Amino acid sequence: MKNIYAAITLLFVVQLSFAQQSPIYKDMQNKELQSHKIMAEGENQTDWVGLDYDVKYYRLEIRLNPDSTGPAAAPGKYVKGIITTYFTTNKSNFNLVKFDFAAALICDSVYYKGVKVAAGNVFENADTLKITIPNIAVLGTLDSIKVYYQGVPPVVTDFGGSTGFVKGTHTSGNYVYSLSEPYSAYTWWPCKSRVTADKADSVDMIISTPSTFRVAANGKRTSEITTGPNRVTTWKHRYPISAYQVAISAANFVQYPATPTLVNIGGTNMDLYNLLWVGTSTAAAQTALNRTAEMLTVFSNRFSDYPFKNEKYGHYTFGFGGGMEHNTFSGMGPTTYDQTGDWSVIAHELGHQWWGAAVTCGSWRDIWVNEGFARYSEIVYLEGKTDVSISTTPVAHRRSYKTTAFNYNAKAIYQADTSTMTAIFSPSQYIYERGSMFISMLRKTVGDAKFFQALKNYQTDPTLQFSNAYTSDVQRHMEAVSGLDLTQMFSDWVYKTGHASYTNARWNNVGSEVVLMLPQTTVTSNISHFDMPIVLRFNKTTAPVRDTTIVLFDRSGVLYRVSSDGVHSSSSGGSVIQISLPFVPNTVSFDAESETLAKPDVGGSPAFTPALLTKDPALTLLATKVVDFTAQKDGKDAKLAWVIDQSLEYQSFEIERSSDGANFKNIGSQRTAQFSGSRNFAFTDYNLPAGIAYYRIKIIEKDGSSFYTKIASLNNKFTEAFIVSPNPATDHIMISHGATGTLIANVKLMDGAGRVVKTLSKQSIASGSKLRIPLQDLAAGSYFVEIEGGEYFKVVKKITLIK
Repeated sequence: MKNIYAAITLLFVVQLSFAQQSPIYKDMQNKELQSHKIMAEGENQTDWVGLDYDVKYYRLEIRLNPDSTGPAAAPGKYVKGIITTYFTTNKSNFNLVKFDFAAALICDSVYYKGVKVAAGNVFENADTLKITIPNIAVLGTLDSIKVYYQGVPPVVTDFGGSTGFVKGTHTSGNYVYSLSEPYSAYTWWPCKSRVTADKADSVDMIISTPSTFRVAANGKRTSEITTGPNRVTTWKHRYPISAYQVAISAANFVQYPATPTLVNIGGTNMDLYNLLWVGTSTAAAQTALNRTAEMLTVFSNRFSDYPFKNEKYGHYTFGFGGGMEHNTFSGMGPTTYDQTGDWSVIAHELGHQWWGAAVTCGSWRDIWVNEGFARYSEIVYLEGKTDVSISTTPVAHRRSYKTTAFNYNAKAIYQADTSTMTAIFSPSQYIYERGSMFISMLRKTVGDAKFFQALKNYQTDPTLQFSNAYTSDVQRHMEAVSGLDLTQMFSDWVYKTGHASYTNARWNNVGSEVVLMLPQTTVTSNISHFDMPIVLRFNKTTAPVRDTTIVLFDRSGVLYRVSSDGVHSSSSGGSVIQISLPFVPNTVSFDAESETLAKPDVGGSPAFTPALLTKDPALTLLATKVVDFTAQKDGKDAKLAWVIDQSLEYQSFEIERSSDGANFKNIGSQRTAQFSGSRNFAFTDYNLPAGIAYYRIKIIEKDGSSFYTKIASLNNKFTEAFIVSPNPATDHIMISHGATGTLIANVKLMDGAGRVVKTLSKQSIASGSKLRIPLQDLAAGSYFVEIEGGEYFKVVKKITLIK
């Protein structure tokens, strides 16, 4: 959803007749939803409906008439419909079907297996419809139920009443539309409105209107039949979809282009067209919307093929002030495409087809995974476009993100409060601009090639594709392609506030050898340091003019050089690093293209334009007599090797090790006299400790002064998979692992709010065996299992407990 909101004053209503029902549709080939995905990460869902069944298919048969004059309370907004829901049971002995259903709507009747359910078994209370059915004994049983209902959908007050189910008027007539994100689907049809992670495998919509109206909806328009004064339009969507993405709109639409444009996506020719309010299909609008074809090509190349290429893509006009990424058809406010130069909202909503529609955030707390990537999609389009009529540059557009993000420091990207739409989206800068800038920093950290490969892997991951994802899934794919441990970086930026400042950043050089001092402080933050990339541009301003950009990574105050392919090489140590350039520089610019959430000064307004670092003659080059220093893993040992020029000038070497790259301890020493002037030295650290091990050599000169080599690191983290089963669980879980031998683990169970509800210390888990943990004393809900073994391993698994 694009963050442009406009308050719309609304009055609504209707008086309707309903079209004949269509045959029951059964799709038995759709993939099975993973049960643990049903519980959205970290949110309090104890009272949410539908956690004990999986939706497989929805059929919506609805009558709409935006021109209706009654009932008087809301003319044109009245809805009458039949909703058929296919589902599989998530527990045995299932006999109560619950839907989110607005109290303002009326359930006329319910049919189960062709028989009307007795009135005493249908109960409406507190926006919930509860239906008692005969007991279904076997877990995983496929069944269905049909609800007849009618009424005037209530007004959703967030953002001026412009979301939910809305009726409005434009110059060519009345219209109605739905915008259900995040929780408002229940206001206009009975469904699972609050559980984003339970996607229906498919949906059919058969919408009846007066013949003066046309209908926009998800999927393929398979028929549009006019009989007398009525028109019935059928839409079929054969991809998984969350209830909040199900969308309908009825208006006096005109189709542009009349014959859909064909866009080739991976060998498939796909329809691209728009349904626009009469009067808005101007030459300027057509120029703007015509850019969509190139955007589809750019994004398909960068993210993977457009996810819904067997159906369509397009836009339809609705009364919201921005845009909304409904599967295959984005609703667009009329001012988002009315100028020749419009492109950003069009690109944003199209980007959402990957980031939000195909792979949907599993929790509204993780909404940045939808919105941050959609916002960053605008940058991706600017980088890949051939349309020269767009003058905006990626740098200028990104600078606007950085400017905005710097002005919003009080909240984290991760949304702790998801109680209402306003709580999630206002202010939205934390999930949009701050989220997109975090993505920019991930790109600089892992390198372009690995960054875009990670995005493709994420989109085509069979556990995520057309399903749901969390922050941890983004981290998992970034780490998989880069080989980096990004735990601290994600922790710092996703869950914490503020940004970084390099207040006393300065540099010096001797010819093409450059030394940099980059000490970090934090601004408006609840932490003292951010792990992050630093982007520096070195310029030679005299003829012949030269420049080059260098990326460093600041990990816990230790600087590492980042190569173009995302390899992090060892640094000199601390906040000082020395690099060699192919020319003699005159200036050093800090973050010249606004790619990070850092600035080089503090006080007053942040410097959003490229800032030149201070050249400090007192900053001296590091010792250059260390030719090389390496660390390699050899079984359970670490083999260190270093080469020193003119080693007889030195007294001794002290070998130091650290677990965090900042606090080092001496683990051994050598005197140079032992080696009779050799240039090559070695040391073995036996029984390499678990975790990331950092090494450096302290070189002590004859006069007692000393200096350090660069830092080398080795990854000795536990990589074998832990398995927690069954999931969902009923009365216990079993923990096993794939490692050889016995592991000693501390196990914690935490509820959705992060409260520890069960602790088991120093549990022995042998290879091939399982640790059984009883859960009879816990209530149904979402839990997290933390399995921790000191520095050796720490994993967290999500589970669902059903009763």
